[in-house]
Amino acid sequence: MPRLTESSRLRRRDDIAAAAMRCFARDGFSNTSMADIIREAGSSAGSVYSNFKNKSDLVRYAASNALRDLIATVTAEPPSERTPSSVLLHLLRASADGAHARTLLQIWAEAPQDTELADVAHQSTRELHALIEGLLVPWCRKQTPNSSSPQADADALADAVLTALQGFLVRIAIDRDANPAVLIDRTVAVFRRL
Repeated sequence: MPRLTESSRLRRRDDIAAAAMRCFARDGFSNTSMADIIREAGSSAGSVYSNFKNKSDLVRYAASNALRDLIATVTAEPPSERTPSSVLLHLLRASADGAHARTLLQIWAEAPQDTELADVAHQSTRELHALIEGLLVPWCRKQTPNSSSPQADADALADAVLTALQGFLVRIAIDRDANPAVLIDRTVAVFRRL
């Protein structure tokens, strides 16, 4: 049997992770088995298990991909134009898919009982916080040139932006009547006042 190239192997991992996320969105995280994921991926058990040891490993990989995509979205804006409201706007728009939000909420809900998931959630949150903080340091320096610690100011703003993002995800996951576009506009409007 021919060996997969590295690009084929990565594409296969992405396909399996996408199949897992579809299962989680459709059936719930705790109701999805590895057999469900294997079936959804149209793959063999050997292929799936050679790429991922369990569901938590799949979630870790999917979270890494999602974070990479968010980074690409947020960093596409020229640094001179980055503000707390623009960073938040990009994050909210990139996260406005209700099915994705529901899946995240299910994973977060499982984290207190699953140490591997808790580690994934913690690591993803820390990485996203660090990204946001790093993006906002130049804005903080420019806004408060006499501040003794623009890094601390950016850290505080990153907490606010990340909390707004997480609250948005919870809201669109549980409130069927919520209009994501309206929520985005209203939330970003508050940050524009900074």
